Amino acid sequence: FDEHFSYAKLCQALRYLLRDGPDCLLVGTNRDHRLPLEGGTAIPGTGCLVKAVETAAQREAFIVGKPNRYMFDCVVSEFNIDPARTIMVGDRLDTDILMGNSCGLTTLLTLTGVTTLDEVKGHQESDCPSRHSLVPDYYVDSIADLLPALGD
Repeated sequence: FDEHFSYAKLCQALRYLLRDGPDCLLVGTNRDHRLPLEGGTAIPGTGCLVKAVETAAQREAFIVGKPNRYMFDCVVSEFNIDPARTIMVGDRLDTDILMGNSCGLTTLLTLTGVTTLDEVKGHQESDCPSRHSLVPDYYVDSIADLLPALGD
């Protein structure tokens, strides 16, 4: 994420990628289109910046963040994590919940982000298998709803 992203920075990125060719790794953190702010507003997310560089370079970035399982595999290699005893909590279906489901984790959606319950229901009722991978196991209105359970 770079809130000072500019045309000059896009040109510099393209120069690096062209200079070193296919050996120059193009890595992105995520493809989030928007980042929600309080009051229902949003700002462009990192995915917009990644897409700009991909378009200029005419190739796709390797995404290391959600929903790619790369990040999860790195954590698993460092820590003794049992997916059956792990929960993925997030506010986005297309990143947080998709990664959790693809990694065999229990998933919990918080409705404080860009996702609505109607969107979840639409995926749940769909006949499309790929849409079912976006359905969380559980949901809460806010992460704060979990605080009482953490005290136990």
